[in-house]
Amino acid sequence: MEYTKPPKINKTKYPSVSAMVVWKNKMFVLFLFGLVLIYIGNVQYTEYRLRKIQILEKDITKLKWNYWTIKADMLYEGMEEQVGKKVSGKEIIIKEQPPHILIQKEKRD
Repeated sequence: MEYTKPPKINKTKYPSVSAMVVWKNKMFVLFLFGLVLIYIGNVQYTEYRLRKIQILEKDITKLKWNYWTIKADMLYEGMEEQVGKKVSGKEIIIKEQPPHILIQKEKRD
């Protein structure tokens, strides 16, 4: 077999050598085309997910700051001094001394 001569082409079926090669390997070409489509779809899906993750990270940081602000406000408003200021106009008396614990002695029969 000589490798210097090009293959014989049926001119009625294939107009050129490259067309013949592609047509004879059409299953392989279709397989490569399918792989390219899968690759493009995978890249698009990954970029979509990354954009969505970035948006959600921004939302999470905003919600964290909201949570910390509300928590700090609640801790400040719950301090004894602040509660005293709020209830001072409502005739509620805040005692200076802590409550006493009453212990009942058991009766021995």
